[in-house]
Formats: sequence, structure tokens, C-alpha cells
Amino acid sequence: MDWERDDHTRTCVEVYYNDRGLEWDDSGQSAMPKDIYNAPYARKGGILRALGFEGRRPGGSWLGKQYIRKNEPVHGFFLHIGTLPNTMIPYYRSDVLWLKIASQVHDIEMIQYLRTAWDRWKGMPMENRCKFFRREKDGESDPAAVPALVPSNFAQRSEPGSKAGTDVHSQTNWYHTDDETPVFEGLRETLESDILVAFETHRSMLLWRDKKPQSRYFYSLVTHPGHHAGKSSIGGYCYVNIAALIAHLILHPAYEDWRKKSKKYEKVAILDVDYHCGNGTISIFWDRPDVFVASIHADPSGDYPWNSGFADQIGEGPGEGKTLNLPLTPGAGWAEYEKALRAALAAIKDFGAEAIVVSLGLDTHRDDPVQEKATAGMGLTSEDYFEMGKLLAGANLQLAFVQEGGYQVAVAGQLVAQVFRGVEAEFNRTLSRKRRLD
Repeated sequence: MDWERDDHTRTCVEVYYNDRGLEWDDSGQSAMPKDIYNAPYARKGGILRALGFEGRRPGGSWLGKQYIRKNEPVHGFFLHIGTLPNTMIPYYRSDVLWLKIASQVHDIEMIQYLRTAWDRWKGMPMENRCKFFRREKDGESDPAAVPALVPSNFAQRSEPGSKAGTDVHSQTNWYHTDDETPVFEGLRETLESDILVAFETHRSMLLWRDKKPQSRYFYSLVTHPGHHAGKSSIGGYCYVNIAALIAHLILHPAYEDWRKKSKKYEKVAILDVDYHCGNGTISIFWDRPDVFVASIHADPSGDYPWNSGFADQIGEGPGEGKTLNLPLTPGAGWAEYEKALRAALAAIKDFGAEAIVVSLGLDTHRDDPVQEKATAGMGLTSEDYFEMGKLLAGANLQLAFVQEGGYQVAVAGQLVAQVFRGVEAEFNRTLSRKRRLD
């Protein structure tokens, strides 16, 4: 496969993923505590299968494949990011991924916590593990098994005299904002894979910088969502903010060789279409002038995250006016959503963005179980995701998608496919029109 081939004749998606924890039967899910909503490993496997992918070629690190959806040919490649660490490439090392890449958008202290929390917790004598921090796995019968680590309470950071201590108990209370985002066996390795997926995605975006956006778009199929992870906070099932990381890296490439090899982006937008406000993303870029963050979401007066995502929150300092929150009324359907999406894309155009990183949450679907229907809720249908893809493609900017939430595992892949079909329909319409004019 010639990755440098300058083929602008057909739309192509590059799907970046890692199969850590999947084993193609979603067995990786058993390593984390049971959650009635959140099944990240199963979601990733379901999306891969819905996009037509059945497994990795034995012994292969990368696999390129043309795949078929509903008898409609779609030109695309699944790019498997190999198991870590890869000693052949220095930036694949675990410490580099955390300390030189993830710390670009997160405080180094939080990154150090995420790197070490499980080992510190696991290595602690059982009698020293505070009972209020233990989350047992369903059906766990081994008394010696190490329970997942969760906070017992949450720090009031705004109160004078508060700080993170040095003990893992204290730090867990400091960095976590809820008890639904546990630290468990295998989490660190999965997050490393997600970070590497982000790194590889940004490299391809840099290589594609000056080419036609209608012929290539990108999808980071990470395991865990990230848009609720703030500069120094973990919560809402999110640990590392992958969308923020990709946006930052295409503006500020992490390694000198890529600075020399590729032209960086100057202005980037993050468009969050998840049901919940991307509060973590907003916090990271709150006072930055080079990233425009737009979030379309349920009104935070009626649903998570409850204290971020209000229309009057617009950023401050150099970032004032670079945050756009578009909360929707309870039960909003496509008519209201489309209006908000068009407003967001218009603001992104006015900002002068050269690329859009889309935080692709699927929990806006009318049947998603996480929605607080009594006080908020949203009602998008499968067909609406196709229209969403068309509108995104119509912005005529480089597109990169990052997987966020979505809690109907059985239909998550279908919704991703609908978005991509919409993108490709609009891109191919544009390309056909240009060929006719030429």
C-alpha cells in the first residue's frame, strides 16, 4: 500500500485503533468493575464489527483494508496501532507517551498519578487499603483479588487549604470528580494505547496538511472517552482527553522531526457533539486563543456535568470568545440540533480554523440510556447522524473524529457508520462537482 500516493479522486477514511482488551469477544470488559451503562471495550469492538472489520491478521501490526457497508463500497483503511511498548520507536515508550505527550494538555502531577495509581494500590498491603476506596468486581470470589480504586469523597478545590497529598488515597480524592471512573487492572495500558492512537492520528493529519480535505478524513477509535477529562481532573468515564491532545499536537508537534517534515496547523477547532458538555475540553482551552471549542449538549441545568456548558461561559483572557456552548432544550430533536450545529460551524469558520476535531459522542440518540429524560434528554434518530455527517463535511475543513460516549453498544457502530456515510456523500458530491467544473 502506498501511503504517500496523492489520490484525491475518492474519499478515504483512516481508522486508527488498538485491540488491547478486546480479544474479539469483548473479554477485556471483565477487567473493569461492572457499570450498568459504560462498556468501553464492548463499544469499541462493536464499532469495529459494524464498520466491517472482523479481526486482525495473525502476526500483523498494521492492516489496510477496503470495507463494505450495506453493499455500498467505502474506501478506507483500518490502521492497527501495535502493542506497547515498541522499543524500535522511542516515542512509543510508556514514559514518553505519558510525560512528553499526554502532559501536553494535562498537568504533569495528574499524569503521574494515572501512570502509577494502580501499581501503588496493588502493591499496598490489603490491610492498608482503606475500605471506602474499594470497588469489587461483580462475581469476584478470590479474596486476594485487588479491587478497583475509587475515591471516597471529592475534593473541594475552591476551598482554601485544599491540595493533593502524596498518598494514593489522597490523590484519588483530589483528581477524580466521581466514583464512576475507577482505576483498575489494565487501565494504564489501555490508556497508553489510546494516547498512541492520538499520536498516530496527529502525524497523519500533519502529513495531509496541504492536501484536499475532501479526500481524506481520520477517526481515532479509542477505548475510553476523554472529553470530561480536564487539565487536572478525571471523571465522567474519561481519563485522558484525546480530542484535546490531537488538537494541541497538530498545532504544536511534539517532536522535532515532525516539525521539519510537515507544516503545522495554525488554528484548530474542537466540535463536541456528545450529549454531555465537553467540560474537560473547555477547561483545557479556556484561556487559549488558538483553539476554538464548540459544544452542543443537553442543558447542564438538567444533566451532567451540571456546572459547565452554560451559554454565558465563553472563555477568558486570550481565550475569551473562543468557547461556544450551545445547550439545547429538553427533548430537542434534529430541527433544534441542526440549527445549533450550523451555528457552531459558522462560528468555527469565522474563527479561521483549518481543521475540526470532532468529539463524536453517540449518546444524543433518542434511545440512549444515560439521558436524564425528566430534566433534559435528546431525540436524534439514525437518519439524523447521516445529516450530521453531511453538515460536518460541508465545512470544507480537514476532519478528524475522536470516539467519545455512546451507551447502546448494539447500535453504536451503526451510528458511526451513518456519520461517515454522510461525510462521504457530501465529500464525493463536492469532488464530483469540482471534476465537472474542471
